[in-house]
Amino acid sequence: MSMKFYTRFVANLGSEGGREYSGIVELDRQERVPTDPRLLSQLIARDLSLDAEEVQVLHWSRLH
Repeated sequence: MSMKFYTRFVANLGSEGGREYSGIVELDRQERVPTDPRLLSQLIARDLSLDAEEVQVLHWSRLH
């Protein structure tokens, strides 16, 4: 089961520096809404092929 979230996060893209993104993110195979921003950072980073430390979640809320 997947869940959709409205998110704002900053991704560190190396030489390009940090870039802020906002929009809809769909996370596959989620049974519960993540409550820890570090977990959400890991999930987003995995999808972007980044390390979890390179993603900082600023805001997220589940879309119904």
